[in-house]
Amino acid sequence: MSVEVEAKKKSADEQATIVGAEKAKVEVENNKAEAEAVVCNKIKTEVEALVKTAQESLDKAEPLVAKAEAALAGLNIDDFRNLKALKKPPDAINETFTCVLHLLCSIHKDIPVKNGKLAAPDTWKVALSLMGNPGAFLEELMSFKPKVDDDKVPAKNFAAIRDTLAKEDFNPESIAKKSSAAGGLCDWIINITAYYDVVVSVEPLRNAVREGNEKLAAANAKKAEVDALVAKLNSELQVLLDTYNAAMKEKNDAIAAAEKCELKMSLATRLVSALGSE
Repeated sequence: MSVEVEAKKKSADEQATIVGAEKAKVEVENNKAEAEAVVCNKIKTEVEALVKTAQESLDKAEPLVAKAEAALAGLNIDDFRNLKALKKPPDAINETFTCVLHLLCSIHKDIPVKNGKLAAPDTWKVALSLMGNPGAFLEELMSFKPKVDDDKVPAKNFAAIRDTLAKEDFNPESIAKKSSAAGGLCDWIINITAYYDVVVSVEPLRNAVREGNEKLAAANAKKAEVDALVAKLNSELQVLLDTYNAAMKEKNDAIAAAEKCELKMSLATRLVSALGSE
């Protein structure tokens, strides 16, 4: 076989070796990409489950907010004006307003606070100052829920009223017999506290969702990096495959041409031998 054919066979064999090595590299990176896709899908599923659980809990809390707001909406400003006439209210009324003061600690500027807690020996006096403007007082209470959502209400505010909430006679029906305004406030206190408890229970889920989203973003970024590398290697492999296919064609064409030439020479030799024998 001619030197040209041997050279083309050698070139094709070299290309085959290179292509084989590159295919192995692409396969390794493809396996990595598939593994990253599995990780991303797993994290995505976990995050979606956490989001669903958190949202279901918050959805259950919305009726509590509605009840709390309905309690405030049912309050009559005139009832507050009547309460202002009381120098020493019944304990149930004073206790209700004291709970409101605890909840508004560090939020309402006119409530005396020391070390983050209510500091008022005479809580009724402070309550009377708040009722000096009943409309503003109610508006303050209506804007309390968004502050809970934004984590602007210290946990100690709610901790300060737990003992009162646990009392059997601390309920809207009992307190409304003393004052309809105090009864409405009691209803609001109970429901806004229940809402707060749900929000607090959901907070770990929100943190888990936040962390899960961060993990998912990192995993997606890593997957995108691997995918980009696989695409680059596949592109480079295709160039090598094209070169290899061209070399193989040249090799096969050269072998076919050489074999055809050898066949012709063989036939010619046989013809010459036949003629010589004649």
